Amino acid sequence: MTDSLRTEHPSSWRWVRSWGLWSLPSAALRYVIIFELLAATAVVVACLTDVPPTRADWRWLAVLVGAGAAHLWLSRRTEETRRDSGTGPHMDTSVVWILPAMVLLPAWMAVLSMLLLRVQLYPVARRPLYRYTFGTAGILLAALGSFAVVRVAGVDVTSAFGAREALVLALAGLTYFVINAIAIGGVIALSTPQPTWTVVIGSRRDNAMAALTVCLGALAALAIAHAWLAPLFVVPLLCALDWGALQIENLRGDARTDHKTQLLNSRGWHEQAGREMSRSARLRTTLSVAVLDLDHFKLVNDTWGHPAGDAVLRAVGRVLRETTRQGDVVGRFGGEEFVLLLPDTDLDGAVQVAERIRRGVAAMQVAATDKRGQPVVISGRTTSIGVATASGVDLDTMLRRADAAVYEAKHGGRNQVRVADHTADAAL
Repeated sequence: MTDSLRTEHPSSWRWVRSWGLWSLPSAALRYVIIFELLAATAVVVACLTDVPPTRADWRWLAVLVGAGAAHLWLSRRTEETRRDSGTGPHMDTSVVWILPAMVLLPAWMAVLSMLLLRVQLYPVARRPLYRYTFGTAGILLAALGSFAVVRVAGVDVTSAFGAREALVLALAGLTYFVINAIAIGGVIALSTPQPTWTVVIGSRRDNAMAALTVCLGALAALAIAHAWLAPLFVVPLLCALDWGALQIENLRGDARTDHKTQLLNSRGWHEQAGREMSRSARLRTTLSVAVLDLDHFKLVNDTWGHPAGDAVLRAVGRVLRETTRQGDVVGRFGGEEFVLLLPDTDLDGAVQVAERIRRGVAAMQVAATDKRGQPVVISGRTTSIGVATASGVDLDTMLRRADAAVYEAKHGGRNQVRVADHTADAAL
């Protein structure tokens, strides 16, 4: 028994030490632990001191959890787009269902409904578990702050609604907004070497969207209080809002998109890659860059014409979309050159992605027309790829290294992947 314990203890300790939480700077780590303990204490106090549930409370719980699940499922793609394009803290629209729970339900029911929504949102968030846990703690404390405002004011929106109730709801929403912003902004400020206001508190657009969802949460609370089937109207309204936000994002993205391939153009790629570099520096993670150059692409245009060349570029764009992950930053820099930034990817992972792309390009069968308008099938195309991996290196340096590796692949016979020599910078 003693030998067994001695054997298992170091293994368990190594597992604990491998958590990403310990990679945070010491000040940020203390902030996270204290904040999570504060949130847990607030949950216990609120649940032990609040009133027992009624039959109406159980009905509201079912309605809020069901409507929230439907809304999160229908808007998951929009949430991914907003999160990936944001420069600062991201507030998802689940507050539309969390705030009504805090206004209408006993504390333990409200906490349960919020946790059920957060569990469903986790697969969409694509964040490390310790970050998602801290985000949940921030939302919990913010929600319980709004809960305290309603309880201290002693308002009951189910029986009457006037100027006083409206002011209390507005204050509850403001309390939620401020506490959640402090929670997330605080840890970003403490873990970022040179934080800016945009990085810490988010862009004006993100904050406007967050304020709007808080207002909608207050309206949803009123609607559900007087008609428990109100989500039949609220969910379509929110989905329409999500769709509108997506269209705005698409219009904004037109200036950042290469129209031939539907990938990011140079401007769009640098903007999004810059955000990923900032996140990588803050979290001290490794990322990789891959530069692709199509081999003998000029021969395609000279042999079959520029429309055929455009068809090949579109096909390469499809290969890149099919062989990369949702969070990878993929763009076309112009001509036959493409570039990828791979977050949280080490050298071996980046080489595997590059080889997958190389094989995908080689397997293309591109239907096009020649200079005379006759149908042709273009195949046998190849690409040379350079890969660079680093942590704490600026984007221009990584691009220069990967570009140098592309030239090595070209001189080495093309149709291959080469890894950048990181010692080459010293000779420049």
